[in-house]
Amino acid sequence: MGASTFVWGNKIWTRLARFYAFTVTIQQYTAVANSYGEEVKTWANVAGLVDLDCTIGPVRGREVKRPDGIVAVSPWRVALTSQETSIVPKMRAVASNGLTYDILAVEHDSHAHQTSLDCEVVT
Repeated sequence: MGASTFVWGNKIWTRLARFYAFTVTIQQYTAVANSYGEEVKTWANVAGLVDLDCTIGPVRGREVKRPDGIVAVSPWRVALTSQETSIVPKMRAVASNGLTYDILAVEHDSHAHQTSLDCEVVT
């Protein structure tokens, strides 16, 4: 029974590794004045929130009308494998898939095991 359990356990971890196929690094911005006195955003990695295992998938598509016209917005969900209470909206997630996501909302599961980020792709 021990060998069977061990093999089954390896299958689970292999499947989870494929399910959480991406990583994200959470960044926070600070505003810095340039030589002209204009405010410029600079982004920096948040300590302890680098290369977090995750899944990334679309939630739904919608259009949002902004003052400068109609912009297509495609909300995404990033599900982290851990509870990260220091992540807040206005941060961003830089993913291993080459995309950067603005974090719009953060949710934690009731068992304190997972964090879900509702995001939109930075264009």
